[in-house]
Amino acid sequence: MKKNVIVIIVVALLLVAGVAAILLLNGGNRDVSGNNNNPQPQTGNEKEDLGYFFEYKGVQITIEAPSAPVLKALGEPMNYFEAPSCAFEGMDKIYTYSGFEFQTYTKEDKDYISSIYFLDDSITTPEGIGLNATLEDITKAYGTDYQQSFSQYTYTKGKCNLSFILENNEVVSVQYASVDFVGSEQE
Repeated sequence: MKKNVIVIIVVALLLVAGVAAILLLNGGNRDVSGNNNNPQPQTGNEKEDLGYFFEYKGVQITIEAPSAPVLKALGEPMNYFEAPSCAFEGMDKIYTYSGFEFQTYTKEDKDYISSIYFLDDSITTPEGIGLNATLEDITKAYGTDYQQSFSQYTYTKGKCNLSFILENNEVVSVQYASVDFVGSEQE
């Protein structure tokens, strides 16, 4: 049990360090000044504006949406980690649930979802893609309009980048991330 907690903490620290490195490489382009003025909880048609979403036990989790309603609906996480943010004011907060975790950022005293990361093959995207899927599975579900960087395939829709990393033609990583959070050409 203690070993699992240590592994989770190490993974969380690596994710935070990776996000900080990406932001540094992109010149700190994270816009915390207000491009997404007061995002509201999802009510249906808005998911098209914000892009791809993840669903877990009937709860829709959308990038750039307030985290409070999601946390209330999901209940107590298996693990929670926070650390002072390297990229912006406030705390990086990571909530771990069965099979995935999500990270938040703080803006005007409210937390918003910035990324969702799959931890194992027990979950999939609403389109049915999870760890161990193939590139053919991905293109059947999402088409071929992706950006490729080495073995990472990224689809962008609204405020969300949905990225798959493949090794030996199998998905080894699935991540939803804010377009603004990872840097964007839309400044």
